[in-house]
Amino acid sequence: MTSLPLRRALPGQQRVSARGVRAFIEAVNAAGLELHSFMLYRDGAVVAEAFWAPYRADRLHVQHSATKSWVCMAIGLLVDDGLLSLDAKVVGFFPAECPAQVSEHLAAMTVRDLLTMRTGHRQGISGGAWRGRSESWVKLFLDEPVEDPPGQRFIYSSASSFMLSAIVSAVSGQTAFELCNTRIFQPMGMGRIEWDVAPGGYNTGGNGLSCCTEDLLKFGVLHLQQGQWAGQQLLSRQWVADATRGQVDDVWMGTFDGKRYLGREESGAAGITRREGYGYQWWMTRHGGYYASGVFGQQCIVLPRQNAVIAFTAGLALGDRRLHSLLWEHLFPALDVAPDSADDAALAAYLAGQQRPCLNGALSSPRLTAFNGTYSMTANEDQVSQVRLVVDADHCDFYLSDPRGTHCIRAGFGHPIESLTSMTGHYLHHQYQPPITPVVGQAAWTEDGALILNWQFVETAFCDRVLCRLKHGTLYVDRSVNVNAGPLQRPTLTGHPLTAMQE
Repeated sequence: MTSLPLRRALPGQQRVSARGVRAFIEAVNAAGLELHSFMLYRDGAVVAEAFWAPYRADRLHVQHSATKSWVCMAIGLLVDDGLLSLDAKVVGFFPAECPAQVSEHLAAMTVRDLLTMRTGHRQGISGGAWRGRSESWVKLFLDEPVEDPPGQRFIYSSASSFMLSAIVSAVSGQTAFELCNTRIFQPMGMGRIEWDVAPGGYNTGGNGLSCCTEDLLKFGVLHLQQGQWAGQQLLSRQWVADATRGQVDDVWMGTFDGKRYLGREESGAAGITRREGYGYQWWMTRHGGYYASGVFGQQCIVLPRQNAVIAFTAGLALGDRRLHSLLWEHLFPALDVAPDSADDAALAAYLAGQQRPCLNGALSSPRLTAFNGTYSMTANEDQVSQVRLVVDADHCDFYLSDPRGTHCIRAGFGHPIESLTSMTGHYLHHQYQPPITPVVGQAAWTEDGALILNWQFVETAFCDRVLCRLKHGTLYVDRSVNVNAGPLQRPTLTGHPLTAMQE
């Protein structure tokens, strides 16, 4: 939980239909959509919340591109202070990192162009394209060809949001996190918030912020309240109004290849989707609302006309819009209706029982001891040198050795086990690679004697499935993931016993 939680109330007390909220959650579960958390705020109080175990209220969750709306807030603080103009030229903040020849279009690019994603680039850069690169991201951005005049065409790009973060540091001498922590997070009583740091000491800007769901909700409530919190005007009303209204009407999302967003011409008619509009790092939505949105389903939706905020985290496939459809179909009509208070208690009990499905399979196998051993892996793309399996009736320890070191995850048969791991996984996790992260592991046996492992990385959208098969003394390891901007499966690893395990 956050250090200062929001007020709670029953749905019926805030003119929300508990039956409608339940219908939404039931529809989400029936559709097989992987929600991790959900919170609904209405008329000054949280009226519904659910966390699908092993996700919990106190866990951080990576927000991906929902982070963009947070860096917008940091820009707003500097504008409110009179320290930054939206018409300031981007190149003026980083003269030492500009190319030798600054093009006309690059020279014309402004802070406003970054905020509205109209930089003049013809391709947008995903956070996964630069994550892990050690050279200056500022220089990478300034070296990108600016082929069109800025201020005209929308092209979605995490690189533009990173530059906003870098400008915050250039102007204030603080990172975006440091500025917001002093001016926003602490006065609001938010809990632990983490924000990744890029080369040069800048926060990543377009992604990489992690917080618990209640703090994501509080972020939306701050904007619903036009920048005011507990009697303090933390962010000016004018900035909130400008940031959250439609600044760009002609908004198209082009084809995404895992690294870059292509323009309309390159994408073709089948590869582009029209959006409702864009503000300053906020998306516009139906019914006069706006929202912060991160890939794989991290969202904070603000509905001013209904005096409501919806926050959720998830693991949804790229381009899956079913959750929004169900939200408008079931949850939106539940706002501002004549409630039935008899449904309130039933809803609370139902929401408290949400959990991710358990791993299916047998809890024991006559082949258990056969898997125990250390295996030397044949040359492979992931540079895995060894896999070691230690299996007993209660759990399985899976060890993997690669250039980053040796990593282990413990998975329980019939019961999940939480641990901390350094397991390599960036190639399946949108290029995210924390040095250590919590994971919840489950294990089971298939009918044909294979060992299956489920690794739920509970501070992220990602859940890996690892299938271990043993045939004629050779170990085959297949690893896949629920969601990713790139491939969902790695090439099969093969290995041969190095030494037998001694019990």
